[in-house]
Amino acid sequence: MGGPSPAAGGPEESGRVPELDPAVRAALPALDPDALQQFFDRYFDRVYGYVRRLVRSDHLAEDLTQDVFLHVHRSLPNYDPERPLAPWVFTIAANKVRDHWRSRRAQEDRRVVSIDEDTAPMLADEGAGPSGELSAGERTDAIAQAVADLPEMLQQTFVLRYYEELSFADIGRIVDRNETAVRKRYSRALAELRAALTADD
Repeated sequence: MGGPSPAAGGPEESGRVPELDPAVRAALPALDPDALQQFFDRYFDRVYGYVRRLVRSDHLAEDLTQDVFLHVHRSLPNYDPERPLAPWVFTIAANKVRDHWRSRRAQEDRRVVSIDEDTAPMLADEGAGPSGELSAGERTDAIAQAVADLPEMLQQTFVLRYYEELSFADIGRIVDRNETAVRKRYSRALAELRAALTADD
């Protein structure tokens, strides 16, 4: 994967990319062209990467990302510039992905598990990564597949936390769960990833 091992702790900011300048955010509701360009430059690749990791299809990720930014553009006149952008944008993206999953479930079954139970397994060492003893190249492919095989909400939580480095509080707002539930989801995701990646050892 090339990055640090995922941990239950870590950054508690709104994300790994700094927020836009307050003056730029203040200009967004008026759809100021310069502000929109800065917003697009800052967020397009992030949103595409998030969606692509969840749907694992370039074409579908492109379509969904376009839908996200069309929705954002329509919603910007009502955006409160005092609110951080990352949770707001990723909430829209998460909803688009969930809509896609719901549509797909109308045609095919998808694995459904309970992921917020108090009995969900917690990790003995949450600071270690899920990558096991694989080589760098094998680890990249294996983790990508293991993440794709996670149940939907574990998948979203893991991607938002590990790749986007959003805080647990922000992820909770995005997925409409409290912070404790989000931490459990992330721990459960790590546990399932480690189990998948060490199954053949």
